[in-house]
Amino acid sequence: MLMDEPFGALDPVTRSQLRDEFKTIQQTLGLTVIIVTHDMMEALLLADRIAVMKDGEVLQVGTPHELLKESEHEYVSEMVEMPRQEAVRLDRLIRQESART
Repeated sequence: MLMDEPFGALDPVTRSQLRDEFKTIQQTLGLTVIIVTHDMMEALLLADRIAVMKDGEVLQVGTPHELLKESEHEYVSEMVEMPRQEAVRLDRLIRQESART
């Protein structure tokens, strides 16, 4: 099955719920699915293997763990670092908000 940005136009709550439900259905049925996404967090959470492309060229293929630990290309490293950076920014925001209350 090929899915092109299947969760892209959804609000965050619905998106998260549907991703979780989709992963359960995919595993239960043993479906092979190719998902096209620009959302690295989505790719890391859903994929068994990820192909990172830039300008039509495949830069690296690997498991989420392999890409996070052993990026072979600077662009791949930047892509997988984005979810970490967002988590750090969110943590700072939460800490700032907690300090105010």
